[in-house]
Parts: sequence; C-alpha cells; structure tokens
Amino acid sequence: MIFVTSMLPRGKGVSAVKYLKELKAPKGIKIRDIFFAFGKYDTMIIFEAPDERTAMNFVMETGFATEYIMETMIVIPAEEITGKPK
Repeated sequence: MIFVTSMLPRGKGVSAVKYLKELKAPKGIKIRDIFFAFGKYDTMIIFEAPDERTAMNFVMETGFATEYIMETMIVIPAEEITGKPK
C-alpha cells in the first residue's frame, strides 16, 4: 500500500526539518520520497507500508518527533486503475 502524508508545521521548526532529512525507514516501511514545499503543508512523505496499522505507527512516531500536524491518505497508482502503464 502507498501512503502520502502531508505535514503542517508546528513547534520544532529547524530541528524538525533536520529530523526529516535524516529520517530512516523503520521495519515494514519503505520511504519512496520526502518533499519540502511551499503552501499550507510544507513537507510530504510518500511511503509504502504493508497495512494501515504499520503506516499509522510510522506517521504517529514522525508526528510526535517533529510536532507537525499530519494528514495521511492511501493512494493508488493510476496504472492500477486504468490498466495503462505510465
């Protein structure tokens, strides 16, 4: 399963950014990418997890460590819906 977590900054600022730059995937998680952005959310993590529980634990740990407000969605690659490759 693929997840996208959007992160709204609160609290730790520079130390949270440092934490995210050094973020290592815990067991069961594959981090596909981390983006820093302008707008309401300033960070997005795209990751894979085998199930919602594993994803929730990862998001909660990251949220507690950074003090960010997190919003996570399950996403499905377009080719899985359309049947067409990229």
